Amino acid sequence: MVITAIYTIGVLAALYASLIVPERAATAVMASGLINGVATILLVIFVDPKVSVLADDVVNKRGSYQTLKIVSLMMVSSRLFGTLLAQLLFIPGAKYVAWFTKFII
Repeated sequence: MVITAIYTIGVLAALYASLIVPERAATAVMASGLINGVATILLVIFVDPKVSVLADDVVNKRGSYQTLKIVSLMMVSSRLFGTLLAQLLFIPGAKYVAWFTKFII
């Protein structure tokens, strides 16, 4: 859920940050990668390997298809709830991007 929330706010938080610090608006808009980069790293470390191993086990007849189905449903649910959680992280994410732009210029 947290990783989806971070992905969801990436671009919008950068756009809002450009309104918070208009003197660094161009930098803020281009900084959406700060947020999405963190989300990508978290996704690659925590989510992708586990789901890949689970799917590989099912294909090689070592795992249960039912388990894969349940995990897939959990992933879809976490996307939905992560998008709702993003509403709480939006303003802090924009403030983070606005703060971070001070160090780029």
